Amino acid sequence: MNRTYLDTSQRPAYLLAIIQHWLGFVLRLIVAILAVAIVTLATQLGSNTAFTGASLVTLMSFSEGLMYVITMYTLLETSIGAVARLKSFSEKVQPEGHGSETLVPPPFWPQGGIRLNNVSATYA
Repeated sequence: MNRTYLDTSQRPAYLLAIIQHWLGFVLRLIVAILAVAIVTLATQLGSNTAFTGASLVTLMSFSEGLMYVITMYTLLETSIGAVARLKSFSEKVQPEGHGSETLVPPPFWPQGGIRLNNVSATYA
């Protein structure tokens, strides 16, 4: 039962992780296609190898930078959503012991007791 509740509560985190991995895969695929295009153009046109190498290194660093920006953006958006939920919660929920509460438990509350029979406890 607890596992079901835990899975349900973590479903948004799972979906966020899946979306981030999918986005990373797509970005890496686009960079790979661009790298193949650069290498194809460089070999077919007979361009300078130094320029080809520099463009490939720039493309790889651009890919890493783009992944970093997108990861930070999703973390920022998640954090902003959490702050908005906290703000909404603090505005809507009244604290306990609020002056308008008139419910006072009776002096004999709670009734009953606890009885322990044949109980054993150990520490290992």
